Amino acid sequence: MARGLVEQRAFHPDGNSIAPCATETSDEWYFADGYTVDGSLETLILTNPYDDTAVADLGFATQFGASTPNAFQGFPIPPRSVKTIRIAELGARDEPVIAVNVEASSGRIVLGRAQQYLGGSRNGYDVSLAAPALRDQWWFADGEVGPGITETFSIYNPTSKSVDVDAVFLGLPIEAEFGYDDTITVPGGEVVVLDPSEIELIPDGRHAAVFSTLAEPSIVVERVLTRAIDDASLPPDDRVYTTVVLGASQRIDGYVASQWHLATGPDEAAPEALVVLNIDNGPGTVTVSAVGPGGSTPVPSLTDIPVGPGAIVLVDLESDAVLDRELVVNATNRVFVERLYPRGSGLSGRSGSWAQPYDL
Repeated sequence: MARGLVEQRAFHPDGNSIAPCATETSDEWYFADGYTVDGSLETLILTNPYDDTAVADLGFATQFGASTPNAFQGFPIPPRSVKTIRIAELGARDEPVIAVNVEASSGRIVLGRAQQYLGGSRNGYDVSLAAPALRDQWWFADGEVGPGITETFSIYNPTSKSVDVDAVFLGLPIEAEFGYDDTITVPGGEVVVLDPSEIELIPDGRHAAVFSTLAEPSIVVERVLTRAIDDASLPPDDRVYTTVVLGASQRIDGYVASQWHLATGPDEAAPEALVVLNIDNGPGTVTVSAVGPGGSTPVPSLTDIPVGPGAIVLVDLESDAVLDRELVVNATNRVFVERLYPRGSGLSGRSGSWAQPYDL
């Protein structure tokens, strides 16, 4: 069976963004974090690739509660067409967090988002796909607490029942507290934001995270990372950059890949470009290969990189062998792989996204 790999790249003055494409359509889609502060623009992109009209219902939740705009109940999406919806036009203006759910009562669609941050301590541009289903667990390989860093996790529960969610932070020094003692209660139809910097037992530095509930699949989680750069030579708007990433989930049967693919490497040298989280209890190794005319070849400087149990490792992509090349990340253990590519156009900072797992 032939396989392919397709990703979307968006080139924007506020920073380039990259995201995997959808592998299938769905009749339900969810975002946990959106933003319209200071005129920031959040645009939903609804795609119907089929020959029949799809009909969708849209709802959203902010810090003030849930809403189902009448104009977007039974909203038609014509055959083989794309419709866009500006969230601010639904009345959600100057909102620091907006969760969205779109359910198709007829047909199946794909839901994406274009988010431009224009103020309120955020800056940048991001394109991403919504979650095509609710899950009971969401993973993040990257995360960071420290001076000049703002990190938040938005947890959205679009169901009618309240759920309890546990957060565990991984990749920390052995003496650090791995769990967050307080259970996070997310009422039905609401979104709750967790700021790791407010958890005293989590030290400064990088970490991974997993959010889970014992309830039926009922949540979606997104992470927003804003990093400030202490460089007076940069224009003020380029001293802050924001990236948002939807969590990754295990497959329904519990499978987590040990091989991940990237349609292309960065177009310039990128230190700490990959964040690899080992979710197993034993140590492992990671090898990055570049794909060329002769197939996949391990990069000598990126072979057998050690990663401890439950730990993260940062991988530099600086060799000419990886630039603008399809890449394959092979691990001896089960892993999650996030990437941090330069934003392009001479801008500082990185744009975060997932590599694509190899599904057996």
